[in-house]
Amino acid sequence: MMLLVTCDTGFEHVLANELIELTNGTIKHISSGRIFIDIPRNSFVNVFRSRIANNIYMLINVFNGITTLEDIYKAVKGLEFTDFIDPQQSFAIRSERIGEHSFTSIDISRVAGQAVIDSYIASKNIRLKVDLDNPDIEIYVELNRDRLLVGFALVRASMHIRRYRLFNHPAALKPTIAASMLRLVKWDPKEGLVDPMCGGGTIVIEAALISKNIEIPCINKQSINMNISRKIMYTIDEELEKLCRAIIERDYHRAHIGIDLNPRFVEGAIINAKNGGVDDAVLFLKGDSIELIPKIKQIEYELGAELSIAVFNPPYGYRMKLAKLSELYKRMLEILRDHRFKRASFITSAIKIAENALTKLSDVSVNRIRVIHGTLPSNVYIVDFK
Repeated sequence: MMLLVTCDTGFEHVLANELIELTNGTIKHISSGRIFIDIPRNSFVNVFRSRIANNIYMLINVFNGITTLEDIYKAVKGLEFTDFIDPQQSFAIRSERIGEHSFTSIDISRVAGQAVIDSYIASKNIRLKVDLDNPDIEIYVELNRDRLLVGFALVRASMHIRRYRLFNHPAALKPTIAASMLRLVKWDPKEGLVDPMCGGGTIVIEAALISKNIEIPCINKQSINMNISRKIMYTIDEELEKLCRAIIERDYHRAHIGIDLNPRFVEGAIINAKNGGVDDAVLFLKGDSIELIPKIKQIEYELGAELSIAVFNPPYGYRMKLAKLSELYKRMLEILRDHRFKRASFITSAIKIAENALTKLSDVSVNRIRVIHGTLPSNVYIVDFK
């Protein structure tokens, strides 16, 4: 079964490794923000366990040499949809166009939609209903230059939308990026974790979900398109129920710690953690992390684990003078280094400021990964303290 799984640009290899672990699949191609992976059908349910994936599609065909709307119509009309769409079900086309063409993605949706209707009439003599707002089935049609992909959307909304987030920080980090950074920094659930600028608590909560072995489908089941998933694996409901029922909680600690100066953000993080079922595994503190980190290091073992990893999403400088921001980056990394943290990771679009701060640090080694955060070219830094 061929899947197209998307992620934020720059995290492709992190996602690819995770998908291989989850599904035992074979990577066929990697491009910007996209993984093409062939998975065994019996591991289908496991793809929804990804903590890094945004969208997931099952491909039913790929066509080359497609240059006109007529080409698109013929290609899509030649496909058989009766195995996946019941006569009473509605559908919608979700299209994407990449490259130079004489038509728009709206044109692609219109033509492909008509082709699906005509194909179904030819097979069943039944006209399918179109519902653009709340369709039972979503068909994904992508024209990438002259290559046409046709598939079914397996999720109704991007998996980065976690249902636990009742409070949204104004500059929130995507949970899927947070999960990617936890893998990049090689954090182990047995280790303590600190986010010294935690905002709404996303990084800390994602870590606590991993520590408590809470799977993403168990908190995000509403995002899965069960209509199409049942056609692919008729036991999908039972498999998901089994997955969530069979979770054996590890011994977990409370050393998933978030710190923020803003009391409203700390309150929001606490609400999100409770909604995610991890409020018993986290600790959110209001205050200056420069002052608090030395104090919590003194009591780390009372929290159940050594605090050795820090992951954070610092300010980018929109409300702070650049010199002050550079000093903040430098001081934060110095505090972590001087208090026996072994590694830290942070993401920022203020790349010059980060580089300036890092050049002033001794006894560190730095790896950089170029990513896109929202629409901002950014770097993820992994800093090892020697």
